[in-house]
Amino acid sequence: MKKRWFSMLVAACMIIGLVGCGSGGETKSDDAGDTSDGLKVVLIGNQRFGDNGPMDDMASGGERAAEDFGVEFKKIESESASFEEDIRAMSEEGYDLVITTFNYMSDATALVAKEFPDTKYAAIFQELNSEGDEIIENLWDAVFRGQTTFYVDGYMAGLATKTNQVGFIVGGEEPGPNAEGNGFMRGVRDANPDAEVQFSYASYEDSAKAKEVALAMIEKGCDIIQGDCAAPDAGIIEAANESTKDVFVMSCIMDFSEDSKDFVGTIKMNYGQAVYDAIQALVEGNFPGGEQGVRDITNQGYYLDWEIYDSFAERTENAEYAEAFTAALEAGKDLEQQIKDGDLEIEFDPTAPDWNRIKAE
Repeated sequence: MKKRWFSMLVAACMIIGLVGCGSGGETKSDDAGDTSDGLKVVLIGNQRFGDNGPMDDMASGGERAAEDFGVEFKKIESESASFEEDIRAMSEEGYDLVITTFNYMSDATALVAKEFPDTKYAAIFQELNSEGDEIIENLWDAVFRGQTTFYVDGYMAGLATKTNQVGFIVGGEEPGPNAEGNGFMRGVRDANPDAEVQFSYASYEDSAKAKEVALAMIEKGCDIIQGDCAAPDAGIIEAANESTKDVFVMSCIMDFSEDSKDFVGTIKMNYGQAVYDAIQALVEGNFPGGEQGVRDITNQGYYLDWEIYDSFAERTENAEYAEAFTAALEAGKDLEQQIKDGDLEIEFDPTAPDWNRIKAE
């Protein structure tokens, strides 16, 4: 997650122009901001920028912080074979704060952070200072807990489905996205014990793969599909648009309301705010090294964009589903408030989603 619903994946580069070293690849870079206080921050992404999704959101958070606090901010792209090299290279260049993205970069981030105790590290959507782990005193990890919002989406899908077949497609197997899948399944089950959830992993990079999975689910009778692949959820929209059946789609991060009249709504995430907060803490001298920051429904780490959901009944041409979702949305908003008030808890379950297991609980 959100993953992400967050996964998302060259060489180390140490000079302007960023000529790839070691693997012979090329790492892309952008600089932004003033250097009035001399602090330097780099965001190393394991996925391409320009996705109109989580990577761009994180870059935007860094750019806002650069403008607000006068730090130097740079973003670069890395590949799995070069994670350690790139993190070490930026640390050797004297960056005060090195920010990395998603669980795939965790091992490399932890290793290099221990080598450079005077450098600060922020691990976005990673779990490195969890209870029972070795605490890394110069590293702050922001963990995203989206199972609550996905529970609400699942509950609404369970209420609205007419075929009792609902689909869930996630980009890859990671603890956070797994928990989101389990949360969604529990929501469907609690709303509609007669429903079933078809589940599959797809890709955080390839919309064609998401489309292929969605088409298979539609063939099995799914009339509502929840995407959790970020930008590749566009493939689910394509599959729904091409189908002659009634198929309705929900997403995470992405808003496809202009691409499909049958797009219901989306769960959004504030990746960028986590980046911004890390830079602000660095500037203010209170960087929370050795701590873990939970971003969830209570602090807008995850949130349901109700404006999009509420407009569905006006956008769709299907009166039956418009009526069904109108009622489901009211139930969903009530559940959201219960969760925020602490009256309803949805467990963080990082095991691989399995409908039979969830249904048998």
